[in-house]
Amino acid sequence: LGGAPSCLASHLLLVVRATMAKKRRRDPDDAGGSSTRGPPVATTSGRLGGGAGASDDWQTARRSWAAIAEVLGPAAREKRIWMPFYYDGACAEHLRELGFTRVHHKREDFFVQVRNPKFLKKVDLILDNPPYTSPEMKEAVLRALASTGKPFVMLLPISVLHVGFAREVLDTDKLQAVVPRRVYVRKTGGEEVPFKYLCWLCCGVRLKRDLILIDDDDDAAAAD
Repeated sequence: LGGAPSCLASHLLLVVRATMAKKRRRDPDDAGGSSTRGPPVATTSGRLGGGAGASDDWQTARRSWAAIAEVLGPAAREKRIWMPFYYDGACAEHLRELGFTRVHHKREDFFVQVRNPKFLKKVDLILDNPPYTSPEMKEAVLRALASTGKPFVMLLPISVLHVGFAREVLDTDKLQAVVPRRVYVRKTGGEEVPFKYLCWLCCGVRLKRDLILIDDDDDAAAAD
């Protein structure tokens, strides 16, 4: 009898896992390549962490776009920008207000568009805040970006600089990082919330330095 509780616990754990797996298979959000639950297929801009549904969806605030735009320099404003990860459309408006006039930002399936050579011919730079609800999603996004051969700038957890798959997938000679002290995000119509421990991972962008640190003062000045 001493082993019964342990056996019961093991049985309950198996039941819970089976129930969760069954729920995931039946989740209507997972159908048709348009999931808004992690990890999604057609991803949404600004997804910052684990969980499910709208709690993972965030809009990167204008001041944070202004800070990275300052680093990229005036020439970036003339480039054809693809922002593939759609949340509420406001991020593209932020970029346009900052002088980026050629921004493509629509509710499309990222993993389809990265295999569309006709579309990619119209892209000079891929710039966005992608979903990273799981290591698997980060890896899938980075592999897809690498396959395009296009320069990109992605807002990701700073741990991406350490993980093995990033070093395997990306050409490390072309990698650079921009590290803000904080990145500001918000829900649609909500107040801005600061997040730490993120970086703009840049590949093939040819910045002046391989590591650039953005202070809060720099961030505020860029937004003015």
